[in-house]
Amino acid sequence: MLKMKQAAEHVLMLAAKKGLKDVDVVVERSESLDVEIQEGKVEKVEQSTSLGLGIRVLDGGRTGLASTERLSSESVENAFNNACENAKLQDPTDVEMLDAPAEVPDSAAFGLYNPELDLLNAEDLSELGLSIEDAVKAADKRVVSIPYLGASRASHESMLLSSRGVFYRQQSNEVAAWCGPLLQEGDSRKSGMQIMHRREWNPDAGKRIGIEAVEKAAELLKAASISGGSMPVVLDEYMAPRFLGMFFGAFSAEAAQRGMSRLQGKLGESIAVPELTLLDDPHRVGGNRSCFLDGEGFLTKPLPLIENGVFRNFLYHVESARKDNKTSTGHAARGSSGGIGTRSHNLVWPTGDYSLQQLCELNSKCLMVTQLEGHAGCNPVSGDISIGVQGFLIENGKRIQPVDSITVAGNFFDVLKQIQGMGNTYQPELTHSFIPAMLIEGLTVSA
Repeated sequence: MLKMKQAAEHVLMLAAKKGLKDVDVVVERSESLDVEIQEGKVEKVEQSTSLGLGIRVLDGGRTGLASTERLSSESVENAFNNACENAKLQDPTDVEMLDAPAEVPDSAAFGLYNPELDLLNAEDLSELGLSIEDAVKAADKRVVSIPYLGASRASHESMLLSSRGVFYRQQSNEVAAWCGPLLQEGDSRKSGMQIMHRREWNPDAGKRIGIEAVEKAAELLKAASISGGSMPVVLDEYMAPRFLGMFFGAFSAEAAQRGMSRLQGKLGESIAVPELTLLDDPHRVGGNRSCFLDGEGFLTKPLPLIENGVFRNFLYHVESARKDNKTSTGHAARGSSGGIGTRSHNLVWPTGDYSLQQLCELNSKCLMVTQLEGHAGCNPVSGDISIGVQGFLIENGKRIQPVDSITVAGNFFDVLKQIQGMGNTYQPELTHSFIPAMLIEGLTVSA
């Protein structure tokens, strides 16, 4: 079995023998160790490894793709031959393979890999999970069960090599723990989910995770619906990224070219409040999608999507850029299987001046959202929003009652112009969406 780099170099050797000058290879390896806890015991331990090699051949403007999950010489050669044959079946497109940049910084600068995490074993993760369970049971007598409880570690390594001299390697890893206890008081049953997702190992984090999970469930007991109407809505720092993240595909040039973005034709127009500058930052230390090269080997750089409320840039890869007579912005995404797509890096929405409590005090009455319930009613193309939520009715800065069985409705492109205040912190877990809590006017709440 070949090692990752050896397998990629073997493909490039085969390409050279065949006289092909435009070939690149993506190799990925992921490993994970998961532990699930039930009733004071380790219910399940699962260890998995996935491996993939993807080949892209450009021959006369035609793109051929193929992949394999085995890195034997025979499997790699078969995948290469399949890519060459597949290229013959495609129509020519306006795409090119890039020369290697003169210099590529070391991806270790992002701090995405902590070698200590790879040393964690099932016993370490089990002890963390069991300590979470102990904390949950000690925190509240109303706990009836803990349907979701576990811990995991995971690592990922990827390489991009090309016949034009590109070589880029990146490693990342993480540790996670999750807890979802179910509480009951009378006829009211509520669950609360708390997730830790970090790159530092803290074996003493179990107590905090368990207590916070119970608190989330307990505070929603006896929740009820409220009367509908237009109402200011505060999204906390956990829900704001999820709420808005469903619609950021509108910034893809590829989507606009297909008629799947309402931002088509609006470059240079005001689309948001003047205080908003939304930055796509591929170089943010610790950001989950930080990278120096994109999936085509193009050097990445920070890019403002919205600047002082004005729409400034679409996200491009090579082919979508050539269609608009532009240059790639370094947003090509590609795995070991499949072709080139468009993906943002780390989206950074600026923090404001308000704590979460202060946002809730800006109006005499508002709804604070702390949980979202699915997104089947949300349309990422039109921007329409219709989503079930849970949270709290706030009056004069105080929680009046927990709320559920309600829907929040509006439109993403209206929301960008209806933001009245932003929180002063991001949620602490690993993410690629750095979006603070925010106060939004004009949304409709209905039972």
